[in-house]
Amino acid sequence: MFQVSNQAKTGRILARGMVVSVFALASILLAESAFGQFAGFGGGGGRGRGPGGKGRIGMRGAMMAEFLELTEAQKADIKKIRTAARDQSQPLRKQLRSKRKALGEAVKAGETAKIETLATEHGKLQGQLVAIGAKTRVDVKNVLTPEQQQKWTSFQEKRKARWEERRQRRHQRRGGPPAGD
Repeated sequence: MFQVSNQAKTGRILARGMVVSVFALASILLAESAFGQFAGFGGGGGRGRGPGGKGRIGMRGAMMAEFLELTEAQKADIKKIRTAARDQSQPLRKQLRSKRKALGEAVKAGETAKIETLATEHGKLQGQLVAIGAKTRVDVKNVLTPEQQQKWTSFQEKRKARWEERRQRRHQRRGGPPAGD
């Protein structure tokens, strides 16, 4: 009688395990098919890039070029500026990743002096990247005509206002004032 009871328990455990496995497999398949539907949105896989796709930034750039009515010469100048900025920032981004990794290892090891040094170096690298980005924006702005600059400024102000409205609505739904207010 004792063995029948153990066999019954074993059978129930196996049945539960199979049910859980079936649900897990179904969840994975559903998630994969759901994400697969959107894979082509924005040009394909990873970060909106893929076969034939421009990616999010490329699409945004193309829309802005159309919105600002850029000439071919302006597009070429802006492309040169952005390429130079990317080339300048790429080694800094690599250094930043390695500093971040080393910082994580120092935290795990509890090396406070090393943490201080690495954090300072990490901050300097981030500052350099911010400076490159700011200089790039200035250089791009200088390529634009005064009318295009005004149009761009107006667009940015409207975008900032919409962002602030969404921020306010989000915080109202959550039941509290926005941080910093």
